Amino acid sequence: MIDMADTTMETPETNEVKKPKNKKAKKPKSKLSLIFLVFWIIIIGLSFMLVIDQIGDYNDLRVVVEGITDEKAQISAHNDELQLQIDFFDSYVYIERQARDRLRMVRPDEIVFRNTAAD
Repeated sequence: MIDMADTTMETPETNEVKKPKNKKAKKPKSKLSLIFLVFWIIIIGLSFMLVIDQIGDYNDLRVVVEGITDEKAQISAHNDELQLQIDFFDSYVYIERQARDRLRMVRPDEIVFRNTAAD
C-alpha cells in the first residue's frame, strides 16, 4: 500500500534547472583534445590511402592472374595436340608405314614387285 502523505507532486516548473545563457562560442576543452582530433583525422586519412592503394594492387594482380590463366589454357591445348602426335608416332600403323616407305622393309610372307623402268 502506498502512503499518499509521503508522495509529493512536482510541477514542471520546479524540475527545470536554469542554465546560464552564455552566447560565446564554445572553445575546445583543451589543446590536448585538439591534438587528439588532428591525430585521428591523420590516422583515418592514412588508412583510407592505404586501402585505396591495396585495391589498386588487387586489381593489377587480378589482371595478371587472368592473363596467366589464359596462357595456361593455351599451353594446355598445345600440350594436348603434342600428346596426340606422340600417340600417333608411337602407333604400330605409323611405325610400319615408316619402315616400308623409308627403309623399304617387307614382311617375310610378302612378295615385293619393283618397277625398274625409268620414268
